[in-house]
Amino acid sequence: METDGLSKSLNLLPFGIPTLIIAEDPQLLSAAAAAYAHWLVEAPVAEPIIEIRLETGSSSTADVSLDIAVDGSRIRLKGRGAAGIADAETGKAKAALAPSLPDDAPTFTDILDTLLLFLLARRGRTPVHASAFMIGDLAIVLAGPSGSGKSTLALAAARKGFPLLSDDMVFVQREPSFALWGFPRPIHIYCEEAPPGDYPMRMRGNKLKAAIVPGAHALKAGRAALVLLERGDDLELSPAGPQQAVEALMNLDAGFDLLRDESRTVLETLASRGAWRLTLTDDPVAAINFLESHFAAEK
Repeated sequence: METDGLSKSLNLLPFGIPTLIIAEDPQLLSAAAAAYAHWLVEAPVAEPIIEIRLETGSSSTADVSLDIAVDGSRIRLKGRGAAGIADAETGKAKAALAPSLPDDAPTFTDILDTLLLFLLARRGRTPVHASAFMIGDLAIVLAGPSGSGKSTLALAAARKGFPLLSDDMVFVQREPSFALWGFPRPIHIYCEEAPPGDYPMRMRGNKLKAAIVPGAHALKAGRAALVLLERGDDLELSPAGPQQAVEALMNLDAGFDLLRDESRTVLETLASRGAWRLTLTDDPVAAINFLESHFAAEK
């Protein structure tokens, strides 16, 4: 944490991108430090490429929804006690946050994530709608539409002790070398699919889900295997043609379709490193064991 006159700042390195968060209110800065603890660095390694300024505002926290609007290179958000904007052309964002928001870590983090990830995604770190976990140094990227089983498999992998990159979204870097980045956050899963226990409940996609913190996180992988998910009666893993895999995943969900050309390019990069189709049954643990057996043998 650095001091610059009356302003205080945090130096971060998310996805390898030098980032600065500035706030005069120490509560805002402390909340940001907790949200991005995995990415904190003692001092900037280079001139910041992304800059986010936070200030205390007077927005009401009565709104339960966060309204988000994207207009070209800009994103605006309002609601849940916040008002903010980010501009991808400048790499800068700012947000005014209600005084109570630093005490509401999930909401505070959601708001900052929206701004930060919008900017990172336009700095050569393209998002892919997928979960991913590590088998050794290999990232197993599980891709498919909403409801295909990504989060359920992520939970099964995490419970078995595999480091988790993400339960819903990974980021692909192509230059100067390939890297797959994870973003440490809880696994969000339907309540009826959650293991026994008491978990915080969160709204995700207008649906109530349990938020489960995985035991181990991974931030980055240099190797990856793309696995397309589909449903069937028997557990089966078969090779998929790279171009077929790309086309199967180009029916992009809302938000991901804002970067359609970039998405195709990074999906082609992922598929070129190996693509498979995994037919799932109703037993996610069996699927993870199956993947472990297959990919551990290929190491």
